[in-house]
Amino acid sequence: MPQQLSDAELLHAVKEGDAAAFRVLYDKYWERLYLKACQRVDKDLAKDMVQEVMSTLWCRRKDIFVAEDGELGRYLFTGIKYRIISHYAYSTDEIRNSNLLELPGDQLPANSLEIKELTEFIEAEINLLPPRMQQIFRMSREDDCSIADIAHRLNLSEQTVKNQLTEALRRLRASISSRDNGDLAFMMLLLAYYSSQ
Repeated sequence: MPQQLSDAELLHAVKEGDAAAFRVLYDKYWERLYLKACQRVDKDLAKDMVQEVMSTLWCRRKDIFVAEDGELGRYLFTGIKYRIISHYAYSTDEIRNSNLLELPGDQLPANSLEIKELTEFIEAEINLLPPRMQQIFRMSREDDCSIADIAHRLNLSEQTVKNQLTEALRRLRASISSRDNGDLAFMMLLLAYYSSQ
């Protein structure tokens, strides 16, 4: 398989079931995806995430379209971002380098009114949390307090604070997922929440 083929040409061959073309793409992107993931999660988890992204590429090869150079790379790096966001949505681990998890441009709402509506919806859902849970969540997200800080200020164990934050995210995800653009709204919530960690 010639190494000088473009991503579009390689992907076309992959769509036809060409395993050698897939191997070229795999070798081309694996290390860069792995290094990017290692900036946010540990090495073992990074390997698993890259493997999932590349497996998804193979499984969904017939649905992926690449019109210009660089698009496949953006697709793969976006896949890594989503897996990292998903990992931290179900974990109390503190996120590494949250500024690297900005939303990809094509996933942003088309206008500022939609962003405003999503932001208001998220805020309304946070207001529905039980008072202590809401307090802990806001201290973490808005006041930039660490888990240890919150535990000390509220005279709670760090595990209790972690449990409250995890449950807050679980409840918010459940309520947000029922809405149109639920995935986007939850990503906005996560990015706002983890940018303060």
